Amino acid sequence: MKKTVFALALIMGAYFSLAGQQLDLPGLHNDEAQEAGLPALQIASGAPVSAFRNVGIGPRHFPLMVQDYIGALHVYISVPFIAAFGPSTFSVRLPALLIGAITLLLTFGFTRSGWGNPVALLSTILLAVHPSFIFWSRQGTLVASVTLALAMALLWAAARWCKHGNARTALAAGLLAGAGVYSKIVFVWILGGMAGAALLLNLTHLIRARAPAWPRRPTLASTLAAAGGFAVGVTPLLAFHALSRGVALTLAGEMFSTGAAGWGQLWGRLDHFAAILTAQNHFWYLGSSPGNPLWLWAFGLAALAIVAQATRRAAHAQRGLALVLLPATGMLLVPLTPTPAGLFPHHLALFTPLWTTVVAVGTAAAAHLTRQHSAALIAIVLGLTALVSGDVTADMHMHRALAKGGGEGPHSAAIYALAERLQSLHPTHTVALDWGIAPQVRYLTAERIMPGEVFGYGHTADAGFGARLQPFFQQPGTVFVLHTPEETIFQRRTEFTEIAANGGYALQKIGVVRKRSGIPMFELFVVNKE
Repeated sequence: MKKTVFALALIMGAYFSLAGQQLDLPGLHNDEAQEAGLPALQIASGAPVSAFRNVGIGPRHFPLMVQDYIGALHVYISVPFIAAFGPSTFSVRLPALLIGAITLLLTFGFTRSGWGNPVALLSTILLAVHPSFIFWSRQGTLVASVTLALAMALLWAAARWCKHGNARTALAAGLLAGAGVYSKIVFVWILGGMAGAALLLNLTHLIRARAPAWPRRPTLASTLAAAGGFAVGVTPLLAFHALSRGVALTLAGEMFSTGAAGWGQLWGRLDHFAAILTAQNHFWYLGSSPGNPLWLWAFGLAALAIVAQATRRAAHAQRGLALVLLPATGMLLVPLTPTPAGLFPHHLALFTPLWTTVVAVGTAAAAHLTRQHSAALIAIVLGLTALVSGDVTADMHMHRALAKGGGEGPHSAAIYALAERLQSLHPTHTVALDWGIAPQVRYLTAERIMPGEVFGYGHTADAGFGARLQPFFQQPGTVFVLHTPEETIFQRRTEFTEIAANGGYALQKIGVVRKRSGIPMFELFVVNKE
């Protein structure tokens, strides 16, 4: 036991060493401020709380959700840290880093319950140094990393129910499942994967018209307990949709229709999976994303070893097979799940602890299958060493690139310089003419600077853009903030210039904020009557 604790301590040390460096980089992202930092700051400071869709609870209107499909858990987790350290990037990333550590411990607990200490330790170290997990843990709000912790807690609870079959563990599993769906709707990928794996492993029983027997026949008490726990866990989500009077459900339905039409894009989702498995390409915004291509080989060979062991009907082999089937069947739900503006690689972060566990379990299976061949065992040890060292090398390479560039695009550290520049100007009003400006500035300045967002979220300016903009022209000292053309997300520069000219105003550029590379990122304007 002491050796296990010592080994876990070393793994946690490696995780904090790799993930905890230069925690303020990359720059604070829009979603980190909007979906955690800003509402948590308002709660901690006693200020009025801006609840999403104006749906909140209690006299201070505490938020239930931060998006139609994302719960407010990261908000409440961040409150004590912001109260202690003030509104900073550190205050929202430290709790995210701790959630990552909890996910590591839960991964160890789940894997240990099914495969023992050595496999559990291997699974945990593979996760602790994996570049996708390391850098997503730093920006946990961006990927709703609490879902990873809830997923592994659910699997651990389900494993315990498989062993003991009591209603208490069924209740815990149901509660975690409901809380997971509340935390982020994509949690249904885990639930669907669990159901799909159980269905496939019980297929012969179903064909023979028998009740499913693996992993255990649920009793009525367990079924009711799990259903009751799920209902409690998902209650905040249901309450939000009830209080929003169906607005969110209507939007979710529209997104579902769009997603259902995306079955033909499943190959693209698999391409995303390969990218995050190897940590290549999708971390472009850190300045470098070299990744570790050995992960494709490790995952593929581990899955084959698990299947081979299952075909030999080895003891407990179905556990490993279920582990492979879970993400495989869960991925089939990805095109059907409503997500705004399409699916991005980080939406698949939910599967991160599973693939490291597959490799750990597959390694044990391969070692068992080749136990009489010392050369094969040596090859396995060398392969694992290369895999871990490749991850650590990639992590350090990405940290060096991040320190040099400070992050790219919406993740640029230039946001800090922008907040400082605006505070020094003391503008009467500030207007953000693009996405990725206002929430961070409000949070970083403790709402001393509160840019208004008037740009709208359409690809082109809507009919009301000019009407929203005009009153600010009449307020002397208003500063208008735009991204440079190369960094713009919602293009409003042309309309802004035309509306100003038509109203008899001349634009005056009063400042440029640059990235660490020296490339301009933000431009600041005032308007003067001609």
